[in-house]
Amino acid sequence: MTSEFTEKTCLIVGASGAIGIAVAEQFYLHGARIALTSHSLRKAPFSKNLRPRDLRIARFTLDVCDRKEIQALVSKVRRKFGPIDILVNCSGVLGPVGPTHTVSVKRWVNTVEVNFIGSFYLAQAVLPSMLQRGAGKIIYFSGGGAAYGRPLFTAYGASKAALVRFTESLAQELRDKNIQVNAIAPGPVRSRMWDELRASGSAGGPQAIEELKRMDATGGVSAECAARLAVFLASCRSDGLTGRLVSAIHDKWEGMEARIPKLMSTDAWTLRRVPLGE
Repeated sequence: MTSEFTEKTCLIVGASGAIGIAVAEQFYLHGARIALTSHSLRKAPFSKNLRPRDLRIARFTLDVCDRKEIQALVSKVRRKFGPIDILVNCSGVLGPVGPTHTVSVKRWVNTVEVNFIGSFYLAQAVLPSMLQRGAGKIIYFSGGGAAYGRPLFTAYGASKAALVRFTESLAQELRDKNIQVNAIAPGPVRSRMWDELRASGSAGGPQAIEELKRMDATGGVSAECAARLAVFLASCRSDGLTGRLVSAIHDKWEGMEARIPKLMSTDAWTLRRVPLGE
């Protein structure tokens, strides 16, 4: 255990999934007070490595699509631990898979609500106290699907791309407020989302089938890699790095503190239009 986040309060939304569990463990090991949320406490497989009666841990139910519920949660966390210093939103769904003209409209819209609108609600709820204190870290989970077009996954791709652009825009808005906002692409982690992809069968097309084959062959990427990146982005070591989509497995983010000013002078790790060369 380290003391990197001693006296810091971290709200981890979606802490019952593979990535959320790994994130919770990492922040706990680094000394943070952690408020963990899941859609259902009764069904939530929170980390077995966290002592349930530890005074640094609190568990809550949360529907990320419910703005009032989010505001009430932030108030509860403030009363228990004090103001939220770090927000990590690990919640997300794959959404409907298949031709856009045939998928469920209700599920498509719900995917956008869970993956994107909920992130806006969370930011709006935690920002007032961060602005008042002049410090804060906000971390979202996006994915590689946000950076390129992916047929048959339009709800997932659109919602995650919107989340990345929201991350960039909010980061610029807060750049002189000492509040950093970043997104993580965790890579192919064996998670509930991959179970959803498998359950979709052939609806995702040949590319999805090949991805599942590679996942079965390799075992996927460890969720701990993304969790360690979340710790880095929440720490003072990443100060100045904001508005970026960082790949946990492809980007060289470890030990990059000295390179942050140079990186921030470029469009690296952002979504940009590629101009046509002459």
